[in-house]
Amino acid sequence: MSDATADDFGALVLEIVDAIPPGQVLSYGDVAALLGSRAARAVGTVMARSGGGHPWWRVVRSGGHLPRGLEADARPHYDAEHTPLLSSSPGLGYRVDYAVAMWKPENL
Repeated sequence: MSDATADDFGALVLEIVDAIPPGQVLSYGDVAALLGSRAARAVGTVMARSGGGHPWWRVVRSGGHLPRGLEADARPHYDAEHTPLLSSSPGLGYRVDYAVAMWKPENL
C-alpha cells in the first residue's frame, strides 16, 4: 500500500470509528469490510497509531473482546455509554455483548 493510499485508508477508518454511536461497537474486520477491505489488522494499526483522539473503545476484536491490555481503560467508557457487556473467561473479566451492541450503519 502506498503512503497516499495508507493515509486515505487511515482517514476512512477514523471517519467510520467517529461515526459509531455511543453504546455500540464494530469489530476491526467489520470496519475493514465497510471499506471494501479484508484488512482488519490494518484497521488495528490505524487505531493504535491514532493517539487515542477517537473512540477506540468502540472497535473490538471478534466476539466482542477488547483490545489487549486496554480492558481497564475501556470500562469507564462502556459504563458511561451503557454498552452491553458479558462476563468472560477468567483473566479477561468481561467482553462486549457484540450481538446486542453491534452497530448496523444505514448510511455507509
